[in-house]
Amino acid sequence: MIRYVLILFSLVMAACTPVASDTNQEYADRLAHVLGLSPLKVEKPDPLAPYKASRPQASFKLSVLQLANLGHCALAQDVAMHNNQLGKLAVPSEVFKYQLRFIQLADQCVEDSRTSDPEVKQVLAQAAAHKRSALSQYFAFMLSAEAELTQFTRLTFDEIDKRGTDNEIKANEGLATLASIASTLQTPEKIDPERVTPALEKLNNNHYVQTLLTSARKQIDWNQALTAWLSQVELQTAVCPEGKNKRKAEILHNIFNKFSISILQPYQAQLSNQLQDLSDSMAKISAAVPYPPYPNHAEALMDELKTSSRQHAQWWQRFYKVCKVAPV
Repeated sequence: MIRYVLILFSLVMAACTPVASDTNQEYADRLAHVLGLSPLKVEKPDPLAPYKASRPQASFKLSVLQLANLGHCALAQDVAMHNNQLGKLAVPSEVFKYQLRFIQLADQCVEDSRTSDPEVKQVLAQAAAHKRSALSQYFAFMLSAEAELTQFTRLTFDEIDKRGTDNEIKANEGLATLASIASTLQTPEKIDPERVTPALEKLNNNHYVQTLLTSARKQIDWNQALTAWLSQVELQTAVCPEGKNKRKAEILHNIFNKFSISILQPYQAQLSNQLQDLSDSMAKISAAVPYPPYPNHAEALMDELKTSSRQHAQWWQRFYKVCKVAPV
């Protein structure tokens, strides 16, 4: 019974813990009350556009008889499994892994003295060359179709809180592995196909990336909305008229210190650092997948977050200059 009560209490406390959007809303409400402005509301952002890439098509085929004569090749078992009913239903990551194994095993099979049929040798060589040239497209297809990777563009209700969670660590590890594989697509012989699935497993049911991207987008929207909203205020008239007391300006200064300086700026610095970590992997993936271009959302949002934060700070710099209030 005690254990149940403790669990229930922890769930209630978690549900009541304010997130960054709550802090931004209270910040805006306090400013609105002092400035006599209509309350500011910021709507949730739309989902990001999903990444789309098609599966390359190959026309190289071996007959059942030709395949049966390749029993001496390690490649034969892979081809047979790929061509059976289960192989035809393989998820995109398994399709990508098959292309890697084919490339890695084809030369060995062609050069084996027991592979005597010239037509079979030609088909294997042509298929391997095609798969090598299309490998980045197979990787792109995996990025566009594996559930662990397509979730990144969706929105979450949650927002980023603290750093160093298990989900953050696992997500960055999984993406770092995929980025390492992406960077080696031009030399597929050096890629271990068995690294792919464990990397995806670290992203399975792990909403860290989409939570980070959602949190950054929400904070950018808040920064932009707050700055535009405050820009309608005529400081010399509404806040600090010449020769009048500066009580209202001092209250605004305290609100800025309490919410922006003490809470929101450190939070945005944290978001920037987390986006940088994510961007390091996404940049390598983007560089390796030229078509269709894989977007580095983390880098774009990091730049936009810094810009919107700087513009908001500039409004306050103007406030301190016009109202002649010390910013400390």
